[in-house]
Amino acid sequence: MLHHVLVLLSSTTGSVAAAIVIATLVVRAALLPLSLRAYRAEKVRSRLAPQLTALRERHGKDPVVLAEKTTALMRAEGSGPLAGLLPMLAQAPVIWLLYREFSGDALHGHTLLGADLTARLLDHPALLAGWLIVAALAAIAVWNVRRLPAGSPALVRALSFGTVAFAVLTPVAAGIYLVTSGLWTAVERVVALR
Repeated sequence: MLHHVLVLLSSTTGSVAAAIVIATLVVRAALLPLSLRAYRAEKVRSRLAPQLTALRERHGKDPVVLAEKTTALMRAEGSGPLAGLLPMLAQAPVIWLLYREFSGDALHGHTLLGADLTARLLDHPALLAGWLIVAALAAIAVWNVRRLPAGSPALVRALSFGTVAFAVLTPVAAGIYLVTSGLWTAVERVVALR
């Protein structure tokens, strides 16, 4: 099914790389309601930060009570501690299907800047397209980290750079998906958190 969508889009656009961008944008647009819920939860967490800190100080030695109190506080505000995970979980099956498509032979011979879409930067360190993808993902990660709320955990900041490392291991086609999705997220974050 996904292969047929990419073939249809590539025949319309004349480029498999453009088809990947369009497919990514369609997937992200479909997930927009979940993303907006996640941003709402992020705003609630920011607003409740002092109360959450007080709960951690008061109940830090009892993780069960801390979890219960945190959940109750978040629910009272119409949110939940796991609301931010919904877009990631919903995207997971799509990412898995795309990665299978990108790793197969169906995209072999299609290129971006002369690089085969199935090539990996790890295997071909001279790939210009691969390095441009890594640079774009690094720039997106830096931009996103600078916009995280004050006091965001170091792990959250570090995870922002996970796609940069991942891009080295994945086919160029997957890198196109990661850059497109990362740009969507950056723009979405600016608009949603206004």
